[in-house]
Amino acid sequence: MTSPSVSKQPSPAHRSAQTNLRPILDVVKRINSERNLRRLVTMILDTAIEFSNATRGTIAIFKGDSFNAELSRHVKRGEIKHSEIASLSAVLGRLHKSGKSVIVDDLREDPGLRPPAMEPERYGLSIICMPLRVKSRLMGALYLDNCDDAGAFGPRQLEFAEILAEHAAIAIENALLYRKSTQDRVTNVYNHSAFEQFLDDEMDLARRGGYPVGLLMIDVDDFKQINDVHGHEVGNDVLRNVAYTLSTTVRGADIIGRAQGKPNAPVVARYGGDEFEIILPNATGEGALATAKRLATLFKGQKFMCGPLRLKLSVSIGVAVFPNDAPDAHELILRADEALYNAKRSGKGRAVGWKPPGSAKTGPIPMVTPKKS
Repeated sequence: MTSPSVSKQPSPAHRSAQTNLRPILDVVKRINSERNLRRLVTMILDTAIEFSNATRGTIAIFKGDSFNAELSRHVKRGEIKHSEIASLSAVLGRLHKSGKSVIVDDLREDPGLRPPAMEPERYGLSIICMPLRVKSRLMGALYLDNCDDAGAFGPRQLEFAEILAEHAAIAIENALLYRKSTQDRVTNVYNHSAFEQFLDDEMDLARRGGYPVGLLMIDVDDFKQINDVHGHEVGNDVLRNVAYTLSTTVRGADIIGRAQGKPNAPVVARYGGDEFEIILPNATGEGALATAKRLATLFKGQKFMCGPLRLKLSVSIGVAVFPNDAPDAHELILRADEALYNAKRSGKGRAVGWKPPGSAKTGPIPMVTPKKS
């Protein structure tokens, strides 16, 4: 006679462990599917700081004998400058040399790391620094510290940090590969291939949500002449200046960028050569034109450092809006490109909205210039 089976119930301690680890495991699931590096490292750091009793944290990527700190965050102040963490460089150097975790219970008692003078809020008293490995390759580190208490990190906090570091390494590697495949090498904005995917996705959302999508096509005026006169290195600096200005301007003043994880946001990309393109979700024809005009005016109003030179730059911009000007992504790009051609033909340094052939309003958008007294 067989005895009835009895299901084994988890012990209270096991249930408590599962409950305490659940937030970490939930984050692990999310980070394994995240490909945007900025969102990914923010998620990892905020979780690590919260559940390990840390004041600050940094994720660093090793490049040979140096490192690049991707992001540093504070438990109360959010993103901070890497230079605020005075102990960061020395701790990362120790980990890079040994390849092993660095755990410091009290920085004042560590002769190799102890500074001449402990400055409050600059040096961490307690420090955890975990290696980020992909297979056997050391690719970076997760740094955490507590500025207030010695011995702040116990076995539980170390366990949290180890679990996160193990999963973070693979997720960060995947995000770096994704960024490499979608990023223009010269300007660090998206490349055209990635842009096309963003535009297709945005158009699908717009159809379902019933909202418009604006598209700006932007050309650097007289770029060939700049290259011919000053050389390709200066030309590349011009492209980098233009990309940076476009990215910071539209993300700061229109809608905060989708690339940073918030909905309905501009995406800036390099189309190729001296042309750039911007998606403006939920932008009406009037709104897209206003943004384009502001960008054109911005470039005409300042000089840019390009190598050793200060150059005056101008851009011409063509504007088209879905669904009024085009029914799909392919047609929208063509319409914006036609408008860009009209802008350059009309005198450069200006913005032109697409109009159907034969329309009475085919000229450029008037630029507002201050009246001379």
